[in-house]
Parts: sequence; C-alpha cells; structure tokens
Amino acid sequence: MGPINAPALAELSRLLEQPGHHLLPDAVWVSGQAEVFKHLRDVQALSLGPELADGVLCPDCMCGAIQPEQVAYGSQIELRAYCGECGWVPLAKERARLWQASPAKVADWLNASLGLRSRYQVTEIVNGVLWHLGEREYKRHRHSLFFGCQLAANQAEVDKALDKASAPGMDLTITTSDIEVLQPGRLGRRLLVPLRAVAQLRKGSLVIENLEAYIDGLAPVVVSDETSLRLLETKRVALIGGAEVSLSPQVFKFLKVLLDAEGDEVHKRLLAKALEIPENFKFANIKKRHAEVFETFVQSDQKGYYWLHPDYLLSEGG
Repeated sequence: MGPINAPALAELSRLLEQPGHHLLPDAVWVSGQAEVFKHLRDVQALSLGPELADGVLCPDCMCGAIQPEQVAYGSQIELRAYCGECGWVPLAKERARLWQASPAKVADWLNASLGLRSRYQVTEIVNGVLWHLGEREYKRHRHSLFFGCQLAANQAEVDKALDKASAPGMDLTITTSDIEVLQPGRLGRRLLVPLRAVAQLRKGSLVIENLEAYIDGLAPVVVSDETSLRLLETKRVALIGGAEVSLSPQVFKFLKVLLDAEGDEVHKRLLAKALEIPENFKFANIKKRHAEVFETFVQSDQKGYYWLHPDYLLSEGG
C-alpha cells in the first residue's frame, strides 16, 4: 500500500482546492487512478456525497452520458439511468453520486500528528477554509497552528481570522493552496507551509516532518510531484510524490549499489558485501522501515536478484 500514499495525498490536496471539494464519479473510473481514490475513501478522506452527478458515462457501453435518478423498490432506494444504447442501466452509488473530499478530516489528522489532540480540539474558524489545530511551542515561542485550503479566494477573511486567533507573528498555517499565488496578497506576510512538503500519508493518517525548518526560515516552499532518487547522494533522501524520505545508512548503501548498476540485476551476495552483512540476510528486515521506498524503486525475483525500477533510471544521479 506504500506507493499509493504519495499520489493519494497529491490528489487529495488538489481536490481540496476545487470548489465544493467535489470529484465527479467518472473522474474516478476513467482517470486510471481508481485505486488512489478508493484508498482515500478507505481512509475516510473521501466520501460519497448526497448529490447525484448531472450526467455520467454508461458503465456498460461507456459511450454516452446518462442521467442518474433514484427509484423506489419497496422500502429501498436504488439508482438507475437510461442509456439510448443499453436501455435502463442500474448504477452503483459510487458511479452516480459526487465524491466529496473532507478538509475537516485533514485538519483532524494534523491535530493528531502534531501531538495536539489531548489538549486542543480542532475548531473551524472560517467556514470550509480555515481550522485552528492548537498551539505548540517551538524554540520558546508559542505558535498557533492552523490548516487552510482555498486561501486565495478568501484572503481578507482568513487574514482577519488569523489576527484574531493568534498573537502577532505567531501563526503558522499548513495549506493545500498555492503559496506562490498567495505571496503578493494579504496573506503574503504569513508563515504558510505546503501540506505536501511536511506531510506523508501513512496508515490512514498523516506523519509530519521538518515543520521546524519552516519556522526557522530554512526550508523552501517549492513543492513538486517528483518521484526519483535524484537527491540520493547529495542529501541521502528519496523523493516520493515530491516529499523527501530520509534514508538510513544501510538503505542508502543498498540503493547506491543498485544505482551504480544502472538497471542491471545485482545478486544479494554483492549487496551483502557492500552492506557488510551476512549473505543470508533477510530482505524483509532491511525493507520494513522503508517499505514505501523499496516498493517504489526496487524490483526483485525469487533467485535473489535486485534492480531499480526502469521508470526511475533516467532521473537518478542528476
């Protein structure tokens, strides 16, 4: 499940910036990312809204748009639509209703991952846009922490709410909004942190890393979707969906051997020599703390050979 987390967080961030946080059902099934959206639904970041889509593709012929409608069968309500090619077609609710992203769920995750849940409840202070997560001390200064989305369209209201809810200069807002767009406006003077730069989706929640670097002014605000080992040798991190994943010295050596092999297969005895461990080492013991990294970049067979996923060979080492 590891490799699905980075694209899932990227899609969730994108949806939270859409009006109404809606996703058309057809976008789930024809995007090639159905597993990503189903994963977000499994972790309750996406749900099925009450509204029916105005039109969807017929699931049988996939040719024309059909209009979902509700029909009563005794005490049950079912969904159907009429297709000129197929006649009346029953529709599963996942194919008829709008999918709904939940910014409140992300705020709740952040509240927990920042260690605030025991002392602070999440409070919505600008409807559908801004949530107060709690307060936390960094370097003897107490910061008020917030989560926000769609900030660009609500700058004046958000700016006023932050002034009211925090001490001057002590607010920090984690956001899915494009920070470069916000820089010239009312919120440009605020401390804004890209969600995907500090968060990773793990086991149905978020893990927060490197937030202090933004408070110290040491971290850039640029966020990308890059997945590569481009920074392996310079920073000893892997990039997955734009997020930097720190590597242990052992995992760094493992990946470095495969990187130097330039896509060729490497037998485990050569890896054992490089890692200075017994040749009968268990791969599962190395993988367990970096499962997402190995599932993204490394391939193997039953004969003890390992190699880098071909998709990432051209972007490595640069």
